[in-house]
Amino acid sequence: MKNTIHYVLILDQSGSMEQLKNEVISSFNEQVEIIVKLETKEPDTDIKITLCTFNDTVEFKFIAQKTDRIKKLAAIDYHPNSNTALYDAIGSSILKVGELVEPDDQVFFAIFTDGLENASKYSTAEDISFKIKTAEKIGWVVKFFCRYEERLFYKTQLDIPEKHLFSMTLDKEGFAAMENQVSYSLYQMIHKQNIQ
Repeated sequence: MKNTIHYVLILDQSGSMEQLKNEVISSFNEQVEIIVKLETKEPDTDIKITLCTFNDTVEFKFIAQKTDRIKKLAAIDYHPNSNTALYDAIGSSILKVGELVEPDDQVFFAIFTDGLENASKYSTAEDISFKIKTAEKIGWVVKFFCRYEERLFYKTQLDIPEKHLFSMTLDKEGFAAMENQVSYSLYQMIHKQNIQ
């Protein structure tokens, strides 16, 4: 039986991301290529990708798609504008993926934002903190990527463990570091190692 991993990327698409549009598109496409290489090396592993983007609304670009069905992200697919409904995006993604996973599946969430939550209509910090803790209790892995300036805010608001909070620079090097962390985490999951 195949080892199934759900990789869920929750990606900021608010207006402040406009200056990073090219880096974001390139980084996502690079992550897909990394996942394809991992699957090639590990034929007993099936990694399904969900991409959720958010500004003041939440949109799923695709849900639990196999890599061979994912088209490269292009400029037409990513339109930064408006505000930051991060909590709604996390809540919707946890709910959506929860409907799809089988008992033996593994789940890895990578959450990226370049700013502070300011537009969620349906979820509060308390709601999301509870949902993340519940997900982690059943073995899901949640990693949070943001600027150093926002790190303390989300650590406090969402009570995210320090080891799952990653500060990054908002440039090509920062996204490369995020890609490396995603690759490493997926490798650990493939080999059933505890994620640190």
